[in-house]
Amino acid sequence: MCVVVLFGVSNGFAKQATAQKTIKLNDTQALAIANAMVNNGNLDSASKLLDDIIKSDDENARMVALFEMGRVELAHGNYDAAEQDFLTILNQYPAATFVRMELAKTYFASGRYTSADFNFRLVLADKSLSDAEQQLVRNYLNMVRKYKSWDVFSGFSVVPDSNLNYATGRPEECINTIVGPLCRQLEDRSGGIGLQYNVGGDYYIKLTEHFGIKTSASLYALDFATSRFDEYTFYAAAGPRYIIDGIGEFSVQPFAQLRWYGGEYYDTMPGVRVDADFDLMKRVHLSIGGSYGRDIYYDDFVDSVLRGNEYSTYIQPRYYINNKSFVFAGVAYTNVTAKQKSYGNHGLNYSVGYFVELPWTLSLLGRVDLGQTKYKDSQYFIMENADLGYFTRRDTTYRAYVRLSSRYLEYKRIYPSISYTYTKRNSNAPIYEFDKHRIQIEINYRL
Repeated sequence: MCVVVLFGVSNGFAKQATAQKTIKLNDTQALAIANAMVNNGNLDSASKLLDDIIKSDDENARMVALFEMGRVELAHGNYDAAEQDFLTILNQYPAATFVRMELAKTYFASGRYTSADFNFRLVLADKSLSDAEQQLVRNYLNMVRKYKSWDVFSGFSVVPDSNLNYATGRPEECINTIVGPLCRQLEDRSGGIGLQYNVGGDYYIKLTEHFGIKTSASLYALDFATSRFDEYTFYAAAGPRYIIDGIGEFSVQPFAQLRWYGGEYYDTMPGVRVDADFDLMKRVHLSIGGSYGRDIYYDDFVDSVLRGNEYSTYIQPRYYINNKSFVFAGVAYTNVTAKQKSYGNHGLNYSVGYFVELPWTLSLLGRVDLGQTKYKDSQYFIMENADLGYFTRRDTTYRAYVRLSSRYLEYKRIYPSISYTYTKRNSNAPIYEFDKHRIQIEINYRL
């Protein structure tokens, strides 16, 4: 029950008399009045009325009041408060499209365009949207592309890994000779816990409404107690970017990539990449691209064997099932040349994945990959029966990945997640077979 006090004024011949009238409203009536106040811009009065309704025992009334309060905070420019109001509702009701729409508007108004884009796309997947509402969302998505000046990602993870050295798990490798089998002991699987750091982003230099320069940089580091398994990668790129109204964008970027393995400088790869993103239909988004790089290795001997070119291309459609989930699939092709032809290879990687926002602040991402790689020339391999084989190596790699995130423990946009990856490679060259498990406990920053 909500109490509203109204003040009235009556005029007499001798003096003015002020009357006060108290009206008791139920939650439904109070919410109707609050909604009218918000729509008419009477925000302060609406806020006072909503404060009482939010304390109601009726959960539905509380959620509606919280939604209206979010609209008030958004109108006042209190974006953090509005975000929390809308997220509180979505944590329990992730399929509430009208709430997600206001959340997306909040992100847009506060300049958090990456989060705005993500939520507008989920909104657009709702079948119940009118044509006018669909067009409004498309206009927002187009403005996101034009207004966004930067995009940043960062993460920190604790990474337990069961097989850092990709060992086969077999104790020894033997070869038959005229004097009997000769054997060598194989390296045991090395497990360990590492720390992974990942930070990077894009910065867009706008030259015209549709044309500009896209600059990118990233740093990836994976540290283990045994430094021989450490990995570091630095990447930088810059090039033209063009926006096509209502359709998407594409960019061309010359780049340079530097890698370190085991604490030592490994290689440099200069190259160029092309990327494009298109909104094909209401629920379908398409990413395509390709790259060329030249592998130059620091060690002279390694360079004399492996130096070559790397060509790659990919296509990844994404289909939004509804306003809280989507599926995606992908095909990527890679062609690697090398001075010693038998180390060159080409292959395809197929992937399919699923994302869903669940109640109780949870979100789930799952993905499976199948990779098939064929090398370009034959070489000698020792087989499991100790015979020596001469053939072209072929690998098949399976990978499964699942990631669970929660906003419940979020603090100042920093939130935890946990992921698990299983990788298994089958090969006609037994020494290259392995399987491994990796768990990542991640700390992420949400834009």
